Amino acid sequence: MLFHDDFVTRGWIVRIGITIGDPSGIGPELVLRTIPKLKHPGDYSVYGNREILNRTARDLRLLGDFNELRSHIIDVSGNTRFKYGVSTASTARAALQSIKGALESGADIIITAPIVKQTMRRIVPGFIGHTEYFAGFFGVSDYAMTGLWRNKRIMLLTIHMPLRHVFRKLKAGTIADRICFFQKGIRRYFGIENPEIGVSALNPHAFEFSLGEDEEIRRGIMQARRKGVRVSGPYAGDTLYNRVFDGYVAIYHDQAMVYLKSKKDGLNFTLGLPVIRLSPLYGSASDIAGKGRADITGFMAAFKTAKRLYANLKKYEKRMEYE
Repeated sequence: MLFHDDFVTRGWIVRIGITIGDPSGIGPELVLRTIPKLKHPGDYSVYGNREILNRTARDLRLLGDFNELRSHIIDVSGNTRFKYGVSTASTARAALQSIKGALESGADIIITAPIVKQTMRRIVPGFIGHTEYFAGFFGVSDYAMTGLWRNKRIMLLTIHMPLRHVFRKLKAGTIADRICFFQKGIRRYFGIENPEIGVSALNPHAFEFSLGEDEEIRRGIMQARRKGVRVSGPYAGDTLYNRVFDGYVAIYHDQAMVYLKSKKDGLNFTLGLPVIRLSPLYGSASDIAGKGRADITGFMAAFKTAKRLYANLKKYEKRMEYE
């Protein structure tokens, strides 16, 4: 958990921004049920709207939880009418204002609740997801979607794109650069000085059905090795995560997400941002919104992991000062 006292005694003051997601989904419920369960949650702010959270609290009989965090709520959107399970342009706008509020706050850590991408695109044309939106806000071009589950750290080489377009990204130089980027991220946020990385193949059984793609991945791996990275592969994607590595590289989205979303508390970490951004790996769950049945383990895990990543980052930065 995020033990604020730990940060204070080490001389670290961390500011945590939390978004509420789309009000029609499970986001407000996650916020209401998770934060009161955290011991010493620290200097946190919830960016959204008091009335939205108050209504959710009334409906789900969570008024005690609402009262516990109400002084930490920052109103950044209007009071939006909503129906559970029905996302609209209005609820998407409330979600967007929540995201903007957290981004503009200068928080060190941002925990994001689920949104509905389809309705978000009605107010932000071309919207892809949190990952790309955060990168655009900070003007960052070198970033990566990274899935986390316990000791599994899986960086995606490509993110949200048609599979047909993935082939265009399979250039040895690009693959080598992304592997090197991942190595630096593992050192920076996970405290592993010389990590060993395993890379997935594109095709089933790796080279068996390759038309040159897996050979290109192998050339990228060899280039990264010449730069001093401990990396091997490509391995068949269906067995990669049975192997023991400090980090894994998935070639496309589903190679990572099928594995990660089979876990209750998998997380999405955006590597390369000037803030630590984490979210649980589930959507707005419109089918159970407003029923008090949302699983909060992912949201809880996001807070626990954020503390560890922040502590590792500060240790890394301090070490770099003396090198």
